[in-house]
Amino acid sequence: MKKSVIKNKNNIMQYVIALAAGCLVFAIMQGIHDNYGIMLDGIVAYSKISYASVSFVIAVGQIMYGITQPFFGMLAIKKSNAFVMFAGIILMAAGLIVTPFCTQVWSLLIFFGILLPAGTGALCFGIIMGALAPIIGEKRAAVASGIIQASAGIGDAIMSPILQQLTEFKGITVSMPVFSAPILLMLPVVLWLGYKKRKTNNEQNEQIQLKEDTPKESLFTILKSSLCERTYWCLLIGFSTCGFHMSIIETHLFSQYIESGIPGNLASLTLTVYGIFTMLGAIITGFLGQKLRMKNILTGVYGIRILIALAFIFIPKSIPFAFIATGILGLTGDSTVPPTTGIISNKVGVAKMAVVYGSIFIGHQIGAFASAWLGGILVSTNLGYNALWIVDLCLCTIAAAASYKIKD
Repeated sequence: MKKSVIKNKNNIMQYVIALAAGCLVFAIMQGIHDNYGIMLDGIVAYSKISYASVSFVIAVGQIMYGITQPFFGMLAIKKSNAFVMFAGIILMAAGLIVTPFCTQVWSLLIFFGILLPAGTGALCFGIIMGALAPIIGEKRAAVASGIIQASAGIGDAIMSPILQQLTEFKGITVSMPVFSAPILLMLPVVLWLGYKKRKTNNEQNEQIQLKEDTPKESLFTILKSSLCERTYWCLLIGFSTCGFHMSIIETHLFSQYIESGIPGNLASLTLTVYGIFTMLGAIITGFLGQKLRMKNILTGVYGIRILIALAFIFIPKSIPFAFIATGILGLTGDSTVPPTTGIISNKVGVAKMAVVYGSIFIGHQIGAFASAWLGGILVSTNLGYNALWIVDLCLCTIAAAASYKIKD
């Protein structure tokens, strides 16, 4: 009896440590990925590369973040999740250390547009959950996924003001290499996760063998059946719009606040508020999904984004506005994920969800690419940020209508 109690306690402790490790890795990765906007101004000031060119590089990075995830997912199957995360850490560190010294667009594209985003793709949500699932078990995986997703907000909240302060006082040549330190410190954590997964796999070898013997549909078959569904296309329209909207926040919002006369330290603090409220938004829509139709939740989220876009177009950008508006942006930030994954899971099942969600997420990053690049062009041609918010307003209106047409 005592041995059983001790074993249960050890298991619980192992689950907690593994979950904390996953949250730490994901929070640091997301804290870097979501703060390209702060890095943008520092890179422009030091390298003298134009705002439009750096925006284009960030746009390429958004695409890289999306398209590398399926590749790293396949690599994780052949090698291991720990191997992929190890590679991601090295790629991110290389990008952070070398990028500040890139004074040509081609070199900036390699390190800031390809290597750094590819590293973040290797540390994406799916890879981390793939490493954690065998350790924590399938029953706890659903709860763990919500906690891991929420940790992204913690990364944003802590890292945004630190990055801004370092960039303002020491320059981008100090702030970005310094930010490579926390990601490199994750190497032992990743190695530990890999060791625990191998140990767990050895203990559950028979169960794993049974799962491997279960027939699986091919990637092509799953995607072909999804493409025939109206729901898939409606979700793709919505998630592509979501990517466009989110990239405004990650790439251009900080610069817009600075241009409006808001001090840099307060502008970065609004991103801390954003990080905190993204956690709340995801939790709220997760609970609402148990009470309301998920397509109505998605429609409501895009409807709120329409109102936010109108506010950015017509209301002067004061400090109170910045904090209130960024808080509302945070509430709608990750709040599309729970209803989107819920609709996909109900439609195709849990086993196929990763494939279908992954393909829709590529649409999300295409939208992010368009936003980052278009924003740079509009600002550089003096059309300004209002023009970008007008485009966002139109897209959110289309996304709200598409979401309402979903059959869930």
